[in-house]
Amino acid sequence: MKELKASDYSIFIGKESLQAYDFNSYNQMAILVDENTKRDCLPIFLKATNIDAILIEIPSGEEHKNLEKCQLIWNALSSHHFNRNSLLINLGGGVVGDMGGFAASTYKRGIDFIQIPTSLLAMADASLGGKLGVDFACLKNQIGVFNNPKTVLINPVFLNSLPKNQLLSGFAEVVKHALIRTNGIGKKSKPLL
Repeated sequence: MKELKASDYSIFIGKESLQAYDFNSYNQMAILVDENTKRDCLPIFLKATNIDAILIEIPSGEEHKNLEKCQLIWNALSSHHFNRNSLLINLGGGVVGDMGGFAASTYKRGIDFIQIPTSLLAMADASLGGKLGVDFACLKNQIGVFNNPKTVLINPVFLNSLPKNQLLSGFAEVVKHALIRTNGIGKKSKPLL
């Protein structure tokens, strides 16, 4: 397992990454999934962590990344009396991570959340950097915040559940980041090509 340090959180990458975070400091936990990650990734996560958490399920797809679905998340957290010592675990791709992070950041003025990306695109981009938001008035990520997760846990085993077109989309993002990489202090370096 490899640990990368971001500004104020760690990113753990590898087969043991799901055991890298101490979940015991929270009074309650919820896991946000869509129907795909519930079927393909949740059993792997629960087997690796053996945590007790409520499950919040949202429909998959960019068309569901909106305030209406955020209300479902906020209602679930409220009905289970989540407080500032609670944790939201976002287990999914970009939609789950963006919307789950946004919902956690705005619930009770912010509760802790972690990102567990399950698509290559989310592993390479969406789960990193604290970019959180929802679509509004047909505009992508129109409403949002920047807020870092407590940690990001990247386990390559989740890539086994992806169709080829999603893997190719993720590889395109990896290549894009390699071409526009920065020099470590925010200034763009010369492109590789």
